Amino acid sequence: MKIAASAHITSSIWDAGHDVEGVSRSSDYKAGGCPAYDLLVIGCSTGGPSALQTLLPRFPQDYPACIVVVQHMPPGFTGPLADRFNSICQLRVKEAENGDELLPGTIYIAPSGFQTTARRRTDGKVELLVSGEPEMLYKPSVDVTLKSMAPLYREKLLSVILTGMGNDGMEGCRLVKEHGGTVLAEAEESCVVYGMPKAVFNAGLADAQVLLPRMFSRIMALT
Repeated sequence: MKIAASAHITSSIWDAGHDVEGVSRSSDYKAGGCPAYDLLVIGCSTGGPSALQTLLPRFPQDYPACIVVVQHMPPGFTGPLADRFNSICQLRVKEAENGDELLPGTIYIAPSGFQTTARRRTDGKVELLVSGEPEMLYKPSVDVTLKSMAPLYREKLLSVILTGMGNDGMEGCRLVKEHGGTVLAEAEESCVVYGMPKAVFNAGLADAQVLLPRMFSRIMALT
């Protein structure tokens, strides 16, 4: 089994209390013993790689959903990032490729320089599409990914917006909410740059603001 990397977090971050807003305990769990979410999409930018390192290695081997990570990076950097996380995570991590089937227990890193979307095949399974369209400021764009996946997964989609500059992800989260999904935003105290989560929160789209050290526990409670 691969060994998860440990993160060094200050006590002041642990003690801040902003992760209790939003989602009520009654909505944290679904009846019947089935996973509440089939897909987790994580969007981040500035400070993202460090935030991901505190989060991704904690997912257990039997995590029942698939994970798509959209991290703003220059071309050529997401492949090594995926390789790095594959060496320290308990789940398989790979850079997303065109035609990849979205499978539980796998983390897909959206490749830099491209947009990563999804479509449902005739057999009912969902596959990734990696292309240069549409042209936008960010490649990959959290908005582009979420807008394609929200109608496919609807209430089975959990979107998490971590630290980052700008507002990429806000419009995608709007569509997630319109289709019955859930949105978590990182709280300001643990962000390197409180831009992307702030845009989501200020737009009224976040079900909860969660400190980074508590994000994994909240995801698992919802999952």
